[in-house]
Amino acid sequence: MKSYSVICFFLSLAMILFPLVSVEKATNVFKKEFVITEESETTEKSEETETENSTVKVMNASSKNITEMSLEDYLIGVVAAEINPAYHEEAIKAQVVAAHTKLEYTKLHKTDNLAEADITDSAATHQGFLTDDEQEEKWGENYKTYREKLEKCVEEVMNVIIIYDNEPINAVFHAISNGQTENATDVWGGEYPYLVSVQSVGDKLSPAYKSEVTVTSDDFKKKVTENGAKLGDEPSKWVEKITNTDTGMVKEIIIGGKSFKGTEIRTLFDLKSSTFAVKYNDENFIFTVCGYGHGVGMSQYGANYMAQQGLSYEQILSHYYTNAKCEIRNA
Repeated sequence: MKSYSVICFFLSLAMILFPLVSVEKATNVFKKEFVITEESETTEKSEETETENSTVKVMNASSKNITEMSLEDYLIGVVAAEINPAYHEEAIKAQVVAAHTKLEYTKLHKTDNLAEADITDSAATHQGFLTDDEQEEKWGENYKTYREKLEKCVEEVMNVIIIYDNEPINAVFHAISNGQTENATDVWGGEYPYLVSVQSVGDKLSPAYKSEVTVTSDDFKKKVTENGAKLGDEPSKWVEKITNTDTGMVKEIIIGGKSFKGTEIRTLFDLKSSTFAVKYNDENFIFTVCGYGHGVGMSQYGANYMAQQGLSYEQILSHYYTNAKCEIRNA
């Protein structure tokens, strides 16, 4: 009977101890898995740091010299050149993302003239760039304030790009639209599903929304005849017909029997945009122009207006680049 009591005691003790051992083993396994997860997160952070420290090879458009710099320094230089640093931070962030995306798009569609470079510093070909010294010269006493602001914006979104169909888009931008952005097809031809016309109502509030260019009849005649127009003796009859797109941009203008694109006239007479009206008055041709830039993609003034209304940089980019989306991606 005593033996039976001893056996029962040891059985009871085993039932208590073995579950505790099992719980301890399970706890140790959980701790091990948790440590692995932390290591994995550390690895991801290392990869992100490596991305942030990746370099960009920039070709000077004039000298053709190539300078290698960090992605962060490149984006600061581009944004310094391309957007008003007094704009709202969310608008500047949108510009940072557009600039990074433009870089990735250019690298993906690299042309032979880039040689070993990733991109040029030409605003006409790719996007502008200002060195630290050029920024200081441009901003003067505001240099420190603007520089810190741009650094903050770049740091927050430098790994974000805009994609469509899993590829970086051609994230073009302009200063001010005519109140509605342009379809890329109307401006350059080709098909860009993410570069279609959208409203940009804030642009009409810009003090630079309208501009005027006066051209003497002699200068007008010289430029258009050099490009194929045949003019009569009556200047008031030289401009025969203007056809506009749905957005108001000049699609075609007939001058002296010659058909010109609105973009061609913009270049010939150094107009701020291709949305214009022209009239002849007192021996002069007067162009009244709306907007500033090609009008495709993001309007910078419109982006600033949207930011002032409380919209985020993601919402701004989503508005101007139809069907595209923001994504964190390694450079």
